[in-house]
Amino acid sequence: MRRGQKIITLFVILLLLLAVAGGLMIARPYIIDVQRQNAEAALFTMIESGQTEIEIDHLPEMEGEQFSEMEDLGDMFEELPDSQPESEPSEKKTITGYGLIEIPAIGLEMPLVKGADSYSLRAAIGWWPQSAAMGSAGNCALFGHRMVTYGRHFNRLDELKAGDEVLLYPLEGEEYRYIVTGSETIEPSALVDKLYEHSEGFQLTLVTCTPTGVGSHRLLVYAELYDSANGEE
Repeated sequence: MRRGQKIITLFVILLLLLAVAGGLMIARPYIIDVQRQNAEAALFTMIESGQTEIEIDHLPEMEGEQFSEMEDLGDMFEELPDSQPESEPSEKKTITGYGLIEIPAIGLEMPLVKGADSYSLRAAIGWWPQSAAMGSAGNCALFGHRMVTYGRHFNRLDELKAGDEVLLYPLEGEEYRYIVTGSETIEPSALVDKLYEHSEGFQLTLVTCTPTGVGSHRLLVYAELYDSANGEE
């Protein structure tokens, strides 16, 4: 009889352990996403206050992150000169603030950082340093994750249409207002050529992977600096 009770007790304990483990597995993506959102908010506040060199806590890769399972984000930038992804930091990482980005049409407000390595893009939109600076002649290229969660990062980038605004705020000085002119979906191998192709005048290109959850192609949204587009450079 006692032997039977022990077996039942062990079985109950095992079920409880399995339930706890299952609960932790289910909760883990949510916990990490909250951690990521907190990092985004902290970055936004620090950059808004004018800080440049910013230390952020380690952000683990998250299930549902567009580039995690289907392809490594590093593959997206292998084609770009001097833009290899950095190694995974174990604790904290110092990133360089570049400004803020706002896209009213899709309710996006995010920090901008210098560099487009996969780690930095977990909490920010990355400016490709080999492209033009915001507000300058040439093509300013910004890269962002296509998160599966609605509204996160560049998830809604495909909703932008001609005439929508993209506002860039540098650490110092006036804002730069760009007007969307169009978009296209391309093969990954065509990315570099497209970025250099759109370099006449004062251009902006927003880049992410598409379709959501697959990431086999690149979605590019093009915009022009408002003053430049109206002959008021």
